[in-house]
Amino acid sequence: MRSIQLIICLLFSLNAFAQMQVTDLRCEYMQAPLGIDAEVPRFTWKLTDTKNTRGQKQTAYHVLVASSKALLDKDKGDIWDSGETPSDQSALVVFKGRKLTSNQDCYWKVRAQDKDGHSTPWSPAARFSMGLLQPADWKGSWIKHPDAAKESHIWYRKNFRLDKVNTAFVHVASMGYHELYINGKKADDRVLAPALTRIDRRVMYVTYDVTALLKEGNNTIAIWYGPGWSRNEFFGRTIFPSLRVQMNAGTFSLATDASWKCLVSSSKNTGGNTYEDHGAECIDARLYIPGWNETGFDDSKWLPAKETDHKVILSAHNMEPARIIETVPAKTVTDTIKGIYKVDMGKNYTGWLEVKLKGMAAGDTVKIMVADDPETIQDWAQGNIYICKGKDGETFRNRFNYTAGRYINIRGLKSKPSPADVKGYVVATDIVRTGHFSSSSDLFNKIYETDLWTYRLCTTEGFTADCPHRERLGYGEEVFATSWGIGLPNYEVGAFYTKHVRDWSDVQEQDGWIHHTAPQWNEHYGGPMWSSAGLNVAWEFYRTYGDKRILEANYNTSKRWLEFLHTKSQFGLLEAFFGGGKFLGDWAAPGGRKEFGGTPEATFFNNCVYAMNLGDMIEIAGILGHPEDAVVYQKRLRFLKTRINAQFFDPALNIYMNGDQVQTAFPLMTGIVPEKLYATVLANFKEKITAPNAYFDMGSSGLPVLLKFLIEDKTYHEAFSHILSKTTEPSYGYFLEKGETAWPEYWSVNVTSKIHTCFTGISSWFIKSLAGIRADPAHPGFQYFLIKPSPVKNISFAEAETSSLYGVIRSSWKKEGSRFTLNVTVPVNSQATVYMPGEQVSGIEGIKVIGKEDGSTVLQVPSGKYTFVSEN
Repeated sequence: MRSIQLIICLLFSLNAFAQMQVTDLRCEYMQAPLGIDAEVPRFTWKLTDTKNTRGQKQTAYHVLVASSKALLDKDKGDIWDSGETPSDQSALVVFKGRKLTSNQDCYWKVRAQDKDGHSTPWSPAARFSMGLLQPADWKGSWIKHPDAAKESHIWYRKNFRLDKVNTAFVHVASMGYHELYINGKKADDRVLAPALTRIDRRVMYVTYDVTALLKEGNNTIAIWYGPGWSRNEFFGRTIFPSLRVQMNAGTFSLATDASWKCLVSSSKNTGGNTYEDHGAECIDARLYIPGWNETGFDDSKWLPAKETDHKVILSAHNMEPARIIETVPAKTVTDTIKGIYKVDMGKNYTGWLEVKLKGMAAGDTVKIMVADDPETIQDWAQGNIYICKGKDGETFRNRFNYTAGRYINIRGLKSKPSPADVKGYVVATDIVRTGHFSSSSDLFNKIYETDLWTYRLCTTEGFTADCPHRERLGYGEEVFATSWGIGLPNYEVGAFYTKHVRDWSDVQEQDGWIHHTAPQWNEHYGGPMWSSAGLNVAWEFYRTYGDKRILEANYNTSKRWLEFLHTKSQFGLLEAFFGGGKFLGDWAAPGGRKEFGGTPEATFFNNCVYAMNLGDMIEIAGILGHPEDAVVYQKRLRFLKTRINAQFFDPALNIYMNGDQVQTAFPLMTGIVPEKLYATVLANFKEKITAPNAYFDMGSSGLPVLLKFLIEDKTYHEAFSHILSKTTEPSYGYFLEKGETAWPEYWSVNVTSKIHTCFTGISSWFIKSLAGIRADPAHPGFQYFLIKPSPVKNISFAEAETSSLYGVIRSSWKKEGSRFTLNVTVPVNSQATVYMPGEQVSGIEGIKVIGKEDGSTVLQVPSGKYTFVSEN
């Protein structure tokens, strides 16, 4: 029996008035978003307390929304004044003011009352603006170059006169990428805009505030356009390179039409836009025209744009843009290959290249090729071309395409470059990282960071790709694994995954079947775990943010998906409605194991997926108030469980199928195992996972199953730690031992794709299990959460943090001899259930003992900072 001494760092003064403040204002998960199309937006703010007052919380709020900053500064909310509203809700507070209209500019602030009823000061002002809310609000037409090749990058421009304006917005929708310029200046720092959608169905438009770039009198609006995915073999059946632009500045408006001028620019895409060939870029510096985007430029010889049309939905870009998030300096330059200089960037990355060229003559051609490994010269047509103009200071830099790899092979230079002449720029969706982990194990620290790095390299265009070079496709099983395992615990991804979930609705067919990738649709491999990604992500999103709106948005899509599966369930058991690669089970597991459609393994796996989907929808139907649907799904699930047990359970051996880790974890996790057999089946699983030679026997679709079961359902943390500590094949440590800087596609280093999300999500264990920060199943949204650390034997300390909608959550522990210390930070306006190892605790003000569990004392801990110490 341990005796526990509880030391609490109060860190609060004896002042009667708490120092609570309102910070970090968000609208629809974003800071100061422009051009949103949520007609009833939600507001979120965080609360801080400079005195770290224990139990500090919000008891009321007061929100003001005004049509100008001046009015807001006078504490006038002419759009919405909520008044003092008794509530502890500080996340996703629904707007209840006057109906919002297109192009409306809004300013808002909030104050709150603390636990003692004292009001905070008003928060700093925040801003949001509305986009174009109705199709009729769009004026003008889509335009395109009348005869340019699809791979061309196009310059568009339009001159106009303008009187002084207070606010001016430009909305840009493009079938591909764009850069907006006003009077020669780029409108902002985003790149590869907009994020990719299923562009034959939906295009996201970007809203820019260009007020500061305009002037009275003559002005010029210009667009540099790149084709992006408009050349893709699936989108390209109905889509072609084009764009649509609209400016609204008070009573002045301007839109794209045939009066715009256009010219093929000095660059274009190389290669294709398809499997194993997404190409790169070719820049002919001789063709660049200085001042092409400025006022006063002579465009009389440019062609008029051609008006055209697309039958697509235009939706606001309600998410973070892609940006350059890191600069990667070159490490070494060697010339061991004749005619080629090989640059080692030191690690794999996704994004752009910048290469300084010296002593080149006009017409000299330089080829810049990218590869994953040192032996290969170029992977998957990733070959940039630069044709020199023969001037000092020439520099190649990407604009409308990107590459991925570690090794840059340059042919055509006159002299050897220095490492300082080559830079890499990591391009990714600019989601903010909030998760951090460190421990006494260097290996664990590296596994965690590599998991996150691999994920970031596959989030370039507003979706989660399998890889950033060979395919660039949003495969569903990896989207599920990365959202649960990396994105939601480690990043601010509310807007990012809201867009993901909609992407999956957009790739649903009329019969309810959902494609295996989104936002692209294609005919590639997958199965029900792939197709159900929208449902799976929406459910994990709800658990993290408590946002019912995501469930509502996905509900009809998931209903139609379940009806499709029901029509494919002969006598209650889901059958292979597609064969071969279209009904996959677990995929790319150790030893090359792949479960193809038509095999018993794939059929069993996919029936477990069906059971998981039904179980989640039963929960969702209850949350959203659809009891009649819940009854239908409960009936189907009961029958499905009966059929799975009759078909796939071996009563002689008490195993499902051959009893491997995923095949055992899946029926345990989904409640398929009958209660009377649960202990026996669980014992078989324990034998597998705790064996001395055990490894994670999972592929890309089995990963979210096995890891979720190990992390969220059962406590095999010593076994988990033992497996994760290995550096032999197959293991994460093996990848690192062999010098990999991102996870490859298979459980081997001898593969062509060395940046892949097949095995991402392992970082979840470090946050949720080792440090113990996890959602409270009874209270979605993290206003209430759990701290349940797992102090495994081979680790002497571990610390982690993540951020909820309420603030930063921290958990750190260390072992010193017989002493175990746990530090916990609970954000203002939230509460934690803390599982502290040991069974005795003295009563302390504000700390309530609510039970004992597995050798731990369970405490109800209000907001504040705490240090718990136990002596063995």
